[in-house]
Amino acid sequence: MSVWRKKEQRALPVSIDPYQISARPAYNNWSGEIVDEISAFASSAVLASVSLIADSIASMPIEVVRDVDGRIVKLPTPSVFERPNKFQTIYQFVHQACSMIAINGVNYIYAPRGSSGLPVEMRNLSPKLVSPKYVDDDIIYTYNKVEFTSDQIVQISWLVLPDRLLPISPLESQRNTIGMALAMDRFLAQFYGEGATPSSVLETEQTITQEQAQILRETWEDSHVRKRRPAVLTGGLKWRSVTTSAADMQMLEHREAIVRDISRAYRIPLHLINGTGGDSQTYQNVESSGINFVRYSLLPFMRRIEDAISVILPVTQAVRFNADEFQRADLITRVRAQQVQIMSGTLTPNEARAQENREPYVGGDQFVLALAGAPIAGVEGGTQPSLGTDAEPPKI
Repeated sequence: MSVWRKKEQRALPVSIDPYQISARPAYNNWSGEIVDEISAFASSAVLASVSLIADSIASMPIEVVRDVDGRIVKLPTPSVFERPNKFQTIYQFVHQACSMIAINGVNYIYAPRGSSGLPVEMRNLSPKLVSPKYVDDDIIYTYNKVEFTSDQIVQISWLVLPDRLLPISPLESQRNTIGMALAMDRFLAQFYGEGATPSSVLETEQTITQEQAQILRETWEDSHVRKRRPAVLTGGLKWRSVTTSAADMQMLEHREAIVRDISRAYRIPLHLINGTGGDSQTYQNVESSGINFVRYSLLPFMRRIEDAISVILPVTQAVRFNADEFQRADLITRVRAQQVQIMSGTLTPNEARAQENREPYVGGDQFVLALAGAPIAGVEGGTQPSLGTDAEPPKI
Protein backbone atom coordinates (compact mmCIF):
# COMPACT_ATOMS: atom_id res chain seq x y z
CA MET A 1 0.00 0.00 0.00
CA SER A 2 3.00 2.32 0.25
CA VAL A 3 2.83 2.79 -3.51
CA TRP A 4 -0.50 4.60 -3.21
CA ARG A 5 0.55 6.74 -0.25
CA LYS A 6 3.63 8.37 -1.69
CA LYS A 7 3.33 12.11 -2.17
CA GLU A 8 5.99 12.41 -4.83
CA GLN A 9 4.79 14.20 -7.96
CA ARG A 10 6.26 13.43 -11.34
CA ALA A 11 6.27 15.47 -14.51
CA LEU A 12 3.59 14.80 -17.09
CA PRO A 13 5.09 12.02 -19.26
CA VAL A 14 4.20 13.57 -22.59
CA SER A 15 6.11 15.39 -25.29
CA ILE A 16 4.05 18.57 -24.89
CA ASP A 17 4.01 21.27 -22.27
CA PRO A 18 0.61 21.89 -20.64
CA TYR A 19 1.77 25.26 -19.31
CA GLN A 20 3.44 26.31 -22.59
CA ILE A 21 6.80 27.02 -20.96
CA SER A 22 8.87 25.29 -23.60
CA ALA A 23 9.70 27.03 -26.87
CA ARG A 24 7.68 24.69 -29.10
CA PRO A 25 4.55 23.25 -27.51
CA ALA A 26 2.60 20.81 -29.63
CA TYR A 27 -0.58 22.91 -29.30
CA ASN A 28 -0.45 26.69 -29.01
CA ASN A 29 -2.37 28.61 -26.39
CA TRP A 30 -2.59 32.27 -27.31
CA SER A 31 -5.06 33.11 -24.54
CA GLY A 32 -2.39 33.44 -21.87
CA GLU A 33 -4.47 31.30 -19.48
CA ILE A 34 -3.10 28.19 -17.79
CA VAL A 35 -5.11 25.22 -19.03
CA ASP A 36 -4.75 21.99 -17.06
CA GLU A 37 -7.07 19.25 -15.86
CA ILE A 38 -8.21 21.41 -12.93
CA SER A 39 -8.52 24.89 -14.46
CA ALA A 40 -10.32 23.49 -17.53
CA PHE A 41 -13.35 22.74 -15.39
CA ALA A 42 -13.77 26.47 -14.82
CA SER A 43 -15.30 26.42 -18.30
CA SER A 44 -18.94 25.43 -17.90
CA ALA A 45 -18.94 23.80 -21.35
CA VAL A 46 -16.04 21.50 -20.43
CA LEU A 47 -17.57 20.71 -17.05
CA ALA A 48 -20.95 19.92 -18.63
CA SER A 49 -19.47 17.79 -21.44
CA VAL A 50 -17.14 15.70 -19.29
CA SER A 51 -19.64 15.20 -16.47
CA LEU A 52 -22.39 14.29 -18.96
CA ILE A 53 -20.29 11.54 -20.53
CA ALA A 54 -19.07 10.23 -17.17
CA ASP A 55 -22.49 10.39 -15.49
CA SER A 56 -24.22 8.66 -18.40
CA ILE A 57 -21.82 5.71 -18.66
CA ALA A 58 -21.41 5.28 -14.90
CA SER A 59 -25.20 5.07 -14.58
CA MET A 60 -25.36 2.00 -16.82
CA PRO A 61 -25.30 -1.43 -15.18
CA ILE A 62 -22.13 -3.39 -15.93
CA GLU A 63 -22.58 -7.09 -16.66
CA VAL A 64 -20.22 -10.05 -16.95
CA VAL A 65 -21.10 -12.38 -19.82
CA ARG A 66 -19.74 -15.52 -21.45
CA ASP A 67 -19.94 -16.68 -25.04
CA VAL A 68 -21.29 -20.25 -25.06
CA ASP A 69 -21.52 -21.64 -28.61
CA GLY A 70 -22.38 -18.24 -30.02
CA ARG A 71 -24.91 -17.48 -27.30
CA ILE A 72 -24.26 -14.71 -24.78
CA VAL A 73 -24.92 -15.97 -21.25
CA LYS A 74 -25.05 -13.53 -18.36
CA LEU A 75 -22.92 -14.56 -15.36
CA PRO A 76 -23.29 -13.57 -11.70
CA THR A 77 -21.65 -10.23 -11.02
CA PRO A 78 -18.30 -10.67 -9.21
CA SER A 79 -17.79 -8.59 -6.09
CA VAL A 80 -14.97 -6.64 -7.74
CA PHE A 81 -17.51 -5.13 -10.12
CA GLU A 82 -19.63 -3.97 -7.22
CA ARG A 83 -16.77 -2.72 -5.06
CA PRO A 84 -13.64 -2.27 -7.25
CA ASN A 85 -11.53 -1.19 -4.29
CA LYS A 86 -11.83 -0.25 -0.66
CA PHE A 87 -12.64 3.39 -1.35
CA GLN A 88 -14.91 3.35 -4.42
CA THR A 89 -18.17 1.94 -5.67
CA ILE A 90 -18.45 0.77 -9.28
CA TYR A 91 -20.23 4.03 -10.15
CA GLN A 92 -17.38 6.12 -8.75
CA PHE A 93 -14.78 3.94 -10.44
CA VAL A 94 -16.36 4.12 -13.91
CA HIS A 95 -17.11 7.82 -13.50
CA GLN A 96 -13.49 8.53 -12.67
CA ALA A 97 -12.20 6.42 -15.57
CA CYS A 98 -14.46 8.19 -18.09
CA SER A 99 -13.44 11.60 -16.76
CA MET A 100 -9.75 10.80 -17.14
CA ILE A 101 -10.24 9.63 -20.72
CA ALA A 102 -12.33 12.68 -21.61
CA ILE A 103 -9.77 15.08 -20.16
CA ASN A 104 -6.34 13.47 -20.56
CA GLY A 105 -7.16 11.05 -23.37
CA VAL A 106 -5.80 8.14 -21.34
CA ASN A 107 -6.54 6.22 -18.16
CA TYR A 108 -4.58 3.51 -16.38
CA ILE A 109 -6.29 0.78 -14.36
CA TYR A 110 -4.28 -1.15 -11.81
CA ALA A 111 -5.90 -4.61 -11.70
CA PRO A 112 -3.79 -7.47 -10.29
CA ARG A 113 -5.34 -10.88 -10.90
CA GLY A 114 -6.12 -13.46 -8.29
CA SER A 115 -6.01 -17.24 -8.45
CA SER A 116 -9.50 -17.35 -9.99
CA GLY A 117 -8.38 -15.25 -12.95
CA LEU A 118 -10.51 -12.32 -11.84
CA PRO A 119 -8.92 -9.04 -10.69
CA VAL A 120 -8.48 -8.76 -6.94
CA GLU A 121 -9.12 -5.01 -7.10
CA MET A 122 -9.25 -2.19 -9.65
CA ARG A 123 -7.85 1.31 -9.20
CA ASN A 124 -7.60 4.29 -11.54
CA LEU A 125 -4.11 5.80 -11.63
CA SER A 126 -3.40 9.45 -12.36
CA PRO A 127 -1.92 9.79 -15.88
CA LYS A 128 0.49 12.38 -14.51
CA LEU A 129 2.16 9.76 -12.32
CA VAL A 130 2.42 6.95 -14.89
CA SER A 131 5.27 6.61 -17.39
CA PRO A 132 4.87 3.80 -19.96
CA LYS A 133 7.75 2.48 -22.06
CA TYR A 134 8.45 -0.49 -24.30
CA VAL A 135 10.74 -3.14 -22.83
CA ASP A 136 11.37 -6.09 -25.14
CA ASP A 137 7.93 -7.45 -26.03
CA ASP A 138 6.11 -5.87 -23.10
CA ILE A 139 5.10 -2.45 -21.83
CA ILE A 140 6.42 -1.41 -18.43
CA TYR A 141 4.45 1.18 -16.48
CA THR A 142 6.36 3.14 -13.84
CA TYR A 143 4.16 4.54 -11.10
CA ASN A 144 5.81 6.32 -8.14
CA LYS A 145 9.13 4.63 -8.98
CA VAL A 146 7.48 1.19 -8.92
CA GLU A 147 7.38 -0.80 -12.16
CA PHE A 148 4.33 -2.80 -13.25
CA THR A 149 3.80 -5.04 -16.27
CA SER A 150 0.90 -5.00 -18.72
CA ASP A 151 -0.58 -7.93 -16.78
CA GLN A 152 -1.12 -5.61 -13.81
CA ILE A 153 -1.96 -2.28 -15.46
CA VAL A 154 -4.33 -1.78 -18.39
CA GLN A 155 -4.12 1.35 -20.51
CA ILE A 156 -7.28 2.87 -22.02
CA SER A 157 -6.48 5.34 -24.80
CA TRP A 158 -8.64 7.85 -26.62
CA LEU A 159 -6.77 8.52 -29.89
CA VAL A 160 -3.39 6.92 -30.48
CA LEU A 161 -1.16 7.48 -33.50
CA PRO A 162 1.11 4.71 -34.82
CA ASP A 163 4.38 4.09 -32.97
CA ARG A 164 3.23 6.08 -29.95
CA LEU A 165 2.36 4.88 -26.49
CA LEU A 166 0.75 8.11 -25.34
CA PRO A 167 -2.49 9.22 -26.97
CA ILE A 168 -3.60 12.67 -28.01
CA SER A 169 -5.22 14.53 -25.15
CA PRO A 170 -8.56 16.30 -25.74
CA LEU A 171 -7.50 18.87 -23.15
CA GLU A 172 -4.24 19.63 -24.93
CA SER A 173 -5.68 19.67 -28.44
CA GLN A 174 -8.38 22.10 -27.32
CA ARG A 175 -6.21 24.17 -25.01
CA ASN A 176 -6.55 27.30 -27.16
CA THR A 177 -10.35 27.06 -27.24
CA ILE A 178 -10.63 26.34 -23.52
CA GLY A 179 -8.09 29.06 -22.71
CA MET A 180 -10.14 31.57 -24.69
CA ALA A 181 -13.23 30.63 -22.67
CA LEU A 182 -11.30 31.14 -19.43
CA ALA A 183 -9.93 34.48 -20.66
CA MET A 184 -13.42 35.74 -21.50
CA ASP A 185 -14.76 34.68 -18.11
CA ARG A 186 -11.89 36.46 -16.40
CA PHE A 187 -12.45 39.63 -18.43
CA LEU A 188 -16.17 39.72 -17.62
CA ALA A 189 -15.52 39.02 -13.95
CA GLN A 190 -13.02 41.88 -13.75
CA PHE A 191 -15.29 44.18 -15.78
CA TYR A 192 -18.25 43.76 -13.46
CA GLY A 193 -16.26 43.13 -10.29
CA GLU A 194 -14.06 46.18 -10.51
CA GLY A 195 -16.80 48.33 -12.05
CA ALA A 196 -14.43 51.12 -13.16
CA THR A 197 -16.38 52.09 -16.30
CA PRO A 198 -18.65 55.12 -15.74
CA SER A 199 -22.14 55.31 -17.26
CA SER A 200 -21.54 58.76 -18.79
CA VAL A 201 -19.12 61.68 -18.84
CA LEU A 202 -19.61 65.44 -18.41
CA GLU A 203 -16.99 67.21 -20.54
CA THR A 204 -15.81 70.79 -20.68
CA GLU A 205 -12.82 72.56 -22.21
CA GLN A 206 -12.55 74.80 -19.17
CA THR A 207 -10.29 74.00 -16.25
CA ILE A 208 -12.28 73.13 -13.13
CA THR A 209 -11.21 72.21 -9.62
CA GLN A 210 -11.92 68.94 -7.89
CA GLU A 211 -14.55 70.61 -5.75
CA GLN A 212 -16.34 72.00 -8.83
CA ALA A 213 -16.26 68.57 -10.48
CA GLN A 214 -17.82 67.00 -7.42
CA ILE A 215 -20.58 69.63 -7.31
CA LEU A 216 -21.33 69.10 -11.01
CA ARG A 217 -21.55 65.33 -10.57
CA GLU A 218 -23.79 65.52 -7.51
CA THR A 219 -26.02 68.15 -9.11
CA TRP A 220 -26.39 66.03 -12.23
CA GLU A 221 -27.29 62.95 -10.21
CA ASP A 222 -29.81 64.83 -8.07
CA SER A 223 -31.49 66.32 -11.13
CA HIS A 224 -31.55 63.41 -13.56
CA VAL A 225 -31.06 60.02 -11.89
CA ARG A 226 -34.42 58.18 -12.18
CA LYS A 227 -36.17 61.41 -13.16
CA ARG A 228 -35.44 61.74 -16.89
CA ARG A 229 -35.75 65.53 -16.77
CA PRO A 230 -34.54 67.63 -19.73
CA ALA A 231 -30.89 68.52 -19.26
CA VAL A 232 -29.72 72.16 -19.53
CA LEU A 233 -25.96 72.55 -19.94
CA THR A 234 -24.13 75.89 -19.80
CA GLY A 235 -20.57 77.08 -19.88
CA GLY A 236 -19.57 74.74 -22.72
CA LEU A 237 -20.48 71.64 -20.67
CA LYS A 238 -21.20 68.51 -22.77
CA TRP A 239 -22.69 65.14 -21.81
CA ARG A 240 -21.39 61.96 -23.44
CA SER A 241 -22.71 58.44 -22.86
CA VAL A 242 -20.19 55.64 -22.35
CA THR A 243 -21.20 52.58 -24.38
CA THR A 244 -19.54 49.24 -24.90
CA SER A 245 -17.58 48.64 -28.06
CA ALA A 246 -18.74 46.38 -30.87
CA ALA A 247 -16.22 43.76 -29.76
CA ASP A 248 -17.65 43.78 -26.23
CA MET A 249 -21.21 43.49 -27.57
CA GLN A 250 -20.20 40.42 -29.61
CA MET A 251 -18.52 38.70 -26.66
CA LEU A 252 -21.69 36.74 -25.89
CA GLU A 253 -21.70 35.41 -29.44
CA HIS A 254 -18.03 34.47 -29.11
CA ARG A 255 -18.73 32.61 -25.86
CA GLU A 256 -21.54 30.62 -27.48
CA ALA A 257 -19.25 29.82 -30.40
CA ILE A 258 -16.74 28.39 -27.93
CA VAL A 259 -19.48 26.25 -26.37
CA ARG A 260 -20.29 24.90 -29.84
CA ASP A 261 -16.60 24.13 -30.46
CA ILE A 262 -16.29 22.19 -27.20
CA SER A 263 -19.56 20.40 -27.88
CA ARG A 264 -18.27 19.48 -31.34
CA ALA A 265 -15.00 18.17 -29.93
CA TYR A 266 -16.83 15.79 -27.58
CA ARG A 267 -19.56 15.05 -30.17
CA ILE A 268 -22.32 16.02 -27.76
CA PRO A 269 -25.66 17.41 -29.01
CA LEU A 270 -25.65 21.10 -28.23
CA HIS A 271 -28.99 21.08 -26.40
CA LEU A 272 -27.70 18.52 -23.87
CA ILE A 273 -25.32 21.11 -22.40
CA ASN A 274 -27.83 23.97 -22.78
CA GLY A 275 -25.97 25.53 -25.67
CA THR A 276 -27.65 27.99 -28.04
CA GLY A 277 -27.29 28.72 -31.71
CA GLY A 278 -27.75 25.17 -32.94
CA ASP A 279 -30.59 23.68 -34.91
CA SER A 280 -34.07 24.16 -33.49
CA GLN A 281 -35.07 21.14 -31.44
CA THR A 282 -38.42 19.42 -31.71
CA TYR A 283 -39.63 16.28 -29.99
CA GLN A 284 -38.64 14.13 -32.96
CA ASN A 285 -35.10 15.39 -33.51
CA VAL A 286 -34.39 15.62 -29.77
CA GLU A 287 -35.27 11.93 -29.50
CA SER A 288 -33.09 11.04 -32.50
CA SER A 289 -30.23 13.20 -31.20
CA GLY A 290 -30.44 11.27 -27.91
CA ILE A 291 -30.00 8.03 -29.83
CA ASN A 292 -27.11 9.55 -31.74
CA PHE A 293 -25.59 10.68 -28.44
CA VAL A 294 -25.50 7.08 -27.22
CA ARG A 295 -24.32 5.76 -30.57
CA TYR A 296 -21.63 8.27 -31.47
CA SER A 297 -20.60 9.79 -28.13
CA LEU A 298 -21.07 7.19 -25.40
CA LEU A 299 -20.56 3.94 -27.30
CA PRO A 300 -16.87 4.59 -28.15
CA PHE A 301 -16.13 5.29 -24.48
CA MET A 302 -18.09 2.20 -23.45
CA ARG A 303 -16.23 -0.05 -25.89
CA ARG A 304 -12.84 1.21 -24.71
CA ILE A 305 -13.64 0.44 -21.09
CA GLU A 306 -15.32 -2.88 -21.94
CA ASP A 307 -12.34 -4.09 -23.97
CA ALA A 308 -9.84 -2.95 -21.34
CA ILE A 309 -11.59 -4.74 -18.47
CA SER A 310 -12.35 -7.83 -20.57
CA VAL A 311 -8.61 -8.28 -21.13
CA ILE A 312 -8.04 -8.92 -17.42
CA LEU A 313 -10.87 -11.47 -17.18
CA PRO A 314 -10.68 -15.18 -18.04
CA VAL A 315 -10.59 -15.84 -21.78
CA THR A 316 -14.24 -16.88 -22.09
CA GLN A 317 -15.59 -13.93 -20.10
CA ALA A 318 -16.19 -10.31 -21.00
CA VAL A 319 -17.92 -7.26 -19.58
CA ARG A 320 -20.44 -4.98 -21.22
CA PHE A 321 -22.52 -1.97 -20.26
CA ASN A 322 -26.26 -2.44 -20.44
CA ALA A 323 -27.52 0.71 -22.16
CA ASP A 324 -31.15 -0.45 -22.20
CA GLU A 325 -31.91 1.30 -18.92
CA PHE A 326 -30.29 4.48 -20.18
CA GLN A 327 -32.31 4.43 -23.40
CA ARG A 328 -35.66 3.65 -21.79
CA ALA A 329 -38.44 5.17 -23.84
CA ASP A 330 -41.77 6.43 -22.53
CA LEU A 331 -44.25 3.90 -21.11
CA ILE A 332 -46.48 3.64 -24.19
CA THR A 333 -43.54 3.12 -26.53
CA ARG A 334 -42.03 0.44 -24.26
CA VAL A 335 -45.32 -1.44 -23.90
CA ARG A 336 -45.93 -1.44 -27.65
CA ALA A 337 -42.39 -2.63 -28.37
CA GLN A 338 -42.71 -5.39 -25.78
CA GLN A 339 -46.09 -6.39 -27.18
CA VAL A 340 -44.66 -6.78 -30.69
CA GLN A 341 -41.72 -8.83 -29.40
CA ILE A 342 -44.01 -11.09 -27.33
CA MET A 343 -46.35 -11.69 -30.25
CA SER A 344 -43.44 -12.39 -32.60
CA GLY A 345 -41.98 -14.96 -30.20
CA THR A 346 -38.73 -13.11 -29.45
CA LEU A 347 -39.65 -12.20 -25.87
CA THR A 348 -41.56 -14.00 -23.14
CA PRO A 349 -44.09 -12.19 -20.94
CA ASN A 350 -41.89 -12.69 -17.88
CA GLU A 351 -38.91 -11.18 -19.69
CA ALA A 352 -41.04 -8.16 -20.54
CA ARG A 353 -42.19 -7.94 -16.92
CA ALA A 354 -38.58 -8.09 -15.78
CA GLN A 355 -37.81 -5.04 -17.93
CA GLU A 356 -40.49 -3.18 -15.97
CA ASN A 357 -39.21 -4.49 -12.62
CA ARG A 358 -42.34 -6.58 -12.06
CA GLU A 359 -42.52 -10.05 -10.54
CA PRO A 360 -42.93 -13.06 -12.89
CA TYR A 361 -46.03 -15.23 -12.95
CA VAL A 362 -46.41 -18.96 -13.40
CA GLY A 363 -46.38 -19.90 -17.07
CA GLY A 364 -45.01 -16.57 -18.17
CA ASP A 365 -41.81 -18.13 -19.46
CA GLN A 366 -43.57 -19.69 -22.45
CA PHE A 367 -43.32 -17.97 -25.82
CA VAL A 368 -46.47 -16.59 -27.38
CA LEU A 369 -47.05 -16.63 -31.13
CA ALA A 370 -49.66 -14.43 -32.75
CA LEU A 371 -50.96 -17.33 -34.87
CA ALA A 372 -54.30 -19.03 -34.87
CA GLY A 373 -54.21 -22.05 -32.55
CA ALA A 374 -50.90 -21.06 -30.98
CA PRO A 375 -50.71 -21.67 -27.20
CA ILE A 376 -51.01 -18.76 -24.79
CA ALA A 377 -48.40 -18.39 -22.07
CA GLY A 378 -49.44 -20.08 -18.87
CA VAL A 379 -52.48 -21.86 -20.28
CA GLU A 380 -52.12 -25.49 -19.33
CA GLY A 381 -55.30 -27.56 -19.34
CA GLY A 382 -57.49 -24.51 -19.66
CA THR A 383 -56.17 -22.67 -16.57
CA GLN A 384 -55.23 -18.99 -16.71
CA PRO A 385 -51.86 -17.68 -15.48
CA SER A 386 -51.65 -16.79 -11.81
CA LEU A 387 -49.52 -14.22 -10.00
CA GLY A 388 -47.67 -16.88 -8.09
CA THR A 389 -50.05 -17.15 -5.16
CA ASP A 390 -50.76 -20.84 -5.71
CA ALA A 391 -47.31 -21.90 -6.84
CA GLU A 392 -43.77 -20.69 -6.54
CA PRO A 393 -42.64 -18.61 -9.52
CA PRO A 394 -39.99 -20.17 -11.71
CA LYS A 395 -36.40 -19.21 -11.11
CA ILE A 396 -35.04 -16.89 -13.76
